[in-house]
Amino acid sequence: MPVIGISVKRLHELLKSDVSEDRVEQLLDWLGCDVDGVAEVRRLRSRHSDYVIELKPQETIPLSDPHSGFSSEKWQDVWEEVGSERQVLLELLPVRPDLFDAGGLARALRGYLGIETGLRNYEPQPSGWRCEVDPRITDPKYGRPLVQMAVIRNLKIDDNMLRSIMKLQEGLHWALCRDRKFASIGAYDLDKLSGPIHYTLVDPDSFRFTPLFWAHREPVSPRTMLEEHRKGMEYARLLEGLDAYPALVDKAGKVLSLPPVINAEETKVTAGTVNFLVDVTGPNEPIVTRALSILASSMVEMDPTGQATLETVEIVYPDHAELTPAMATEQFGVDPGNASRLLGIELGRADCARLLGNMRHAVGNEAGDGPLSVTVPAYRNDIMHEVDLIEDIAIAYGYHNIEHRLVPSFTVGRSLPLVERGRLAAEALCGLGFSETLSLVLTNERWHFERMRIPEDRWPRRVEIDNPAHVDQTMMRTNLHSSLLEQFSRNTDNPLPQRIFEVGDIVSYFGVPDDRAHPRELRVAAAAICSVRTGYAEGRSVMDALLHEMGLDPAKFSINYDEGDYPAALPGRCAELWADAELLGERAEYCNLPVLEGSMLVGRLFEVHPEVLENWKLGNPVVLLELVLGEHSWD
Repeated sequence: MPVIGISVKRLHELLKSDVSEDRVEQLLDWLGCDVDGVAEVRRLRSRHSDYVIELKPQETIPLSDPHSGFSSEKWQDVWEEVGSERQVLLELLPVRPDLFDAGGLARALRGYLGIETGLRNYEPQPSGWRCEVDPRITDPKYGRPLVQMAVIRNLKIDDNMLRSIMKLQEGLHWALCRDRKFASIGAYDLDKLSGPIHYTLVDPDSFRFTPLFWAHREPVSPRTMLEEHRKGMEYARLLEGLDAYPALVDKAGKVLSLPPVINAEETKVTAGTVNFLVDVTGPNEPIVTRALSILASSMVEMDPTGQATLETVEIVYPDHAELTPAMATEQFGVDPGNASRLLGIELGRADCARLLGNMRHAVGNEAGDGPLSVTVPAYRNDIMHEVDLIEDIAIAYGYHNIEHRLVPSFTVGRSLPLVERGRLAAEALCGLGFSETLSLVLTNERWHFERMRIPEDRWPRRVEIDNPAHVDQTMMRTNLHSSLLEQFSRNTDNPLPQRIFEVGDIVSYFGVPDDRAHPRELRVAAAAICSVRTGYAEGRSVMDALLHEMGLDPAKFSINYDEGDYPAALPGRCAELWADAELLGERAEYCNLPVLEGSMLVGRLFEVHPEVLENWKLGNPVVLLELVLGEHSWD
């Protein structure tokens, strides 16, 4: 996971306590952070684009500036030293993006240490600022119909705090916004703007603005920026195919940003900025809301004087208006008895209330009966159930304070036979020169069927996900074919031949009666070869070797290679492996597989159809094979 550096000096200022570095490491570890230690971090600024980098002791100074493209054999020609500071290095914890900066960490530590407990109420007041949303941008094809904004006043920043704000933005983009796909964040100098702000669409070629870190300094078109700017090239995929691009522009025509790619130079935040406008745009309302709550509250927490204030912005859509950020809290109930049972320690109502307060929650119904009423702050992204709050109780209590006890019963564990078969298949394929891959069981119809050239009337019965969290995870896979081809598509720049495999689970209704709700859960081994000269013959030799290593002698179990009809396969270059059901059924892992006319389907081998290769943007032949290792039994 990415590692972020938090200034030790800044933590001391915000904690209002001179805690030793060792103590800071210990406290963060107890809070659940993965601490990599404390180090002296150097800061260097580009002489050609004002871009700033931070280098840990083991890192070397690059000889080029990625933003300007300037390079030299001497790093001094590219960079200038701008100081150093002691930083505590943390691996970013995706479930706690509110801990990605010194302000958020200090807020949590003040509660953990009992310095300041309970809910932090930000009480945003109206700022008088307004953002008007162009009706055209609400069209789903433009991908970012939502915008939320906040104003932060009286936050005096220096170079170090400016860098902290930038790192917080990038951390949120990584952990919460899924690399800007679901939301993107911007921050601007409010005093450089005139209201109202307009969230609109601009022409890719005729519109002009100066991107941040643009070495040439002169205005360019959005299309040129996407083609030549480092950030533009990195995120051009998010605007691909659009005839107009989203933009934030003020009343005077000053450009704030082209979300989700880059901010503009003329409204950028600098050391000395005091008043800020921040925005979050995107298609996913819960993520947009949460990202703004975390960003705005963390920026307020960065002020050691306590003078910074949070204010709302009116967002005017074509059909309604709303004030953001709402900073809406959530209500949960926590039964102290459940907490005691789950954690194995005796905790009373008062104990649970105190510990939840230390984790910055508000607690009600302390003296009554029934569950405690817990108010969760708007910036917490990880609280979805009572169990999550019980975990907070455990953290506040301290896992190190829980007495260690031996388990009263003694058991000896062993691998399930099907797991052992999977291990044997993996060892065999490694021995045949394949590299192992791992992929998610969740997939989607577009990848699993459409890209595999399977017509909709031949889509098999499958397990579909209700209310999927992601458009790419709408069903459970029925084979490993698309998983392996996806790996090839991500490695087209690597040398050939490529030989990969996966041993994993699939969920199939093959041979399951229509009136049965539960599918079969199978473990399969699949392998694929991408090479200039690969074909069916090479795949057949691998399948024969795999059958031998798995103890599936074709003669003993009457395993035959019969011609198969599979849309993803090249016609005439597909084989299905059928085994005698009576002979193979004696093996426990196969005894429950469906039987068709006295045979069991145990595998498939085929050359991939050229149309499928084109769908996955592969330019070389691929042969793919899959062998069923057995069915999971949960009895």
